[in-house]
Amino acid sequence: MELTRQERERLLGLIEAARRDDASDPVLAALAAKLTAGGGPAFARYSELLEAGGETDPGISRRVRRAVDAAERLRIRYTSKSSGETTERVVRPFNIHFYDGGEYLEAFCELRGADRLFAVASIEAILDAAVSESTPGSEAGPAASTGPASEQRD
Repeated sequence: MELTRQERERLLGLIEAARRDDASDPVLAALAAKLTAGGGPAFARYSELLEAGGETDPGISRRVRRAVDAAERLRIRYTSKSSGETTERVVRPFNIHFYDGGEYLEAFCELRGADRLFAVASIEAILDAAVSESTPGSEAGPAASTGPASEQRD
C-alpha cells in the first residue's frame, strides 16, 4: 500500500491520538514508527520482509551514506538473509532508511536491473572504492582489493 504524504500525516495524527489512550499497544507504536520514517514505495513494499541481520559495521555505514550523498556507485559483497546467497553487485544508491533499529540502503542494482533494498548489516564488504561509469557488466569485475581503505568488513 502506498500513501501520499497528506494521507500519511493524517493517519499518523490518528495513530498518535489512539496511542494517548493506549500507550502500551505495540502495534500502534510500530505503525507510528513506520509512518514517521516515511519510507518510499520500494521501502514500503519490502519493509515487512527484511531481516536486518547482525551489527552494522560503522565503516561500511559511513561509506554507504557518503555514496548516497555523492550519488556514487558502489561495488558491494552482500549476503541475503532470506536465501543465504552471497553476491557481488554494483549498486547506485539513492536513499537510506532506518526501520526497527536497522539501516537499509535503497539503490538501483545493476545485477538485477531494478531498485532493491539492502540491509546495511548484510553488506559484508565494499569493494573497489571507485567504480568506473563505463565498465559494462561490472558485477563480475575483479576481486576485492586488500587493505582497510578498499575493503570494509562486518
